[in-house]
Amino acid sequence: MPSLDDDQLNAYLARIGASRPAAPTLAALNAILGAQLSHIPFENVDVLLHRTIDIELDAVFDKLVTRRRGGYCFELNTLFAAALETLGFKVTPLAARVRWNISEGVPTPQSHMLLRVDVEHRGYLADAGFGGPNPPCAMPLSEPGEALRSYRLVPPPPNAFGADGFHPLDLEARGAGDWITLYRFDLTPQPWVDFVPRNWFVCTHPDSFFRHTLAVARSENGARYTLANGRLTLREPDGSATHHTLETPREIVAALRERFALVLDPDTEAGLAGWLEQAMQDPAR
Repeated sequence: MPSLDDDQLNAYLARIGASRPAAPTLAALNAILGAQLSHIPFENVDVLLHRTIDIELDAVFDKLVTRRRGGYCFELNTLFAAALETLGFKVTPLAARVRWNISEGVPTPQSHMLLRVDVEHRGYLADAGFGGPNPPCAMPLSEPGEALRSYRLVPPPPNAFGADGFHPLDLEARGAGDWITLYRFDLTPQPWVDFVPRNWFVCTHPDSFFRHTLAVARSENGARYTLANGRLTLREPDGSATHHTLETPREIVAALRERFALVLDPDTEAGLAGWLEQAMQDPAR
């Protein structure tokens, strides 16, 4: 994985409101992860506007830090991994198949980037880039089944799609009445270059979820705010959730600024407002 130079690291830490840790400890990992989840939102606005996403580190840094935008997993976890590498952590990129709101019999590609971080002689799942419920801190990979707040890692069902890799695991979140599978992954290291075609698929393929739905998320004080077009959800630390519907493009754009700390340049805001207006007129779009 690429790393940041010293000036970039300082700018990144200022962007997320964090101090430079003295050593690569678990506490430091959780502090950096929590700060990024709070200050750099998940968002796919550029994909909706048919802009190609560049996941080279310099492009990601410019967008997320210099221009103070957000991004999706390939951007968010590329930046997170680079910062961790610079701070002395051992980082291994992994790939996952999204299973959130998808029936078990439906196959999905490895379209999500996440990280394994080895710290204090243990391996942890650390993810700064999932657009729905997202663990607020690192989760130990050696203890599947142990719930961490409202999240847990468990072995997938026997013969489940994508469960034939090296030490497969499901990340689950506590729902209203049961646990919900968010994504399925294994511990096979992924060369960074393999994320380039995955990113290309996600941002350009006409069947990609992100070409049809505005998806925004940000964490705040242990809670997770998510937005899917006009459906705004607040997920509390205990797993309970409340929903609110935003009726107009104006309301949605205002929520991006006020709830998700996302400020768009005038051209991007106008383009998104136009996309939202058409999407609300044609929900099947």
